Amino acid sequence: MKVYLRLFVGLIFILTLTGCFGEDYDVGVPRAYINLEVIEIQLTETNINWETQSENVHEAIEDVQEFGLTQNEIKVFANQEATLDFKENEKNGGDIWTDPNITAVLINDKKEIEIEMNDFREFRFPSDKGNFVLVVEFKSSAGSAQYVGNILIQ
Repeated sequence: MKVYLRLFVGLIFILTLTGCFGEDYDVGVPRAYINLEVIEIQLTETNINWETQSENVHEAIEDVQEFGLTQNEIKVFANQEATLDFKENEKNGGDIWTDPNITAVLINDKKEIEIEMNDFREFRFPSDKGNFVLVVEFKSSAGSAQYVGNILIQ
């Protein structure tokens, strides 16, 4: 009976260990989206410094504002509600980020407006009309990624 018990415990131990080897918690650079009521628009990656076991990405763009203005225009209304969303790149197959720090700012030549978000990353665009560059910063234990969008507030 002791032999069968030892074999059973050994089998359970081996199966537990093999289950751990198959897990992949190594995630890549997320994609950023801005949700405007019924439409979801992907923001463009700019400055990335991301290091994980399966991915090592370092990209830099010097003039983020100039680069942002070259992107397709995203038209919004003054005081319109929006949400920021982040999704894992499909090639990595998971979206495990531990407490990312996410900040956003609207920039034009004259001023910089900090975007205040709630816990669900919901915010309102300001009442100031004009052409702005939305700059979103995503920081996690794997690194940082910056995203831009060309925003026209009407």
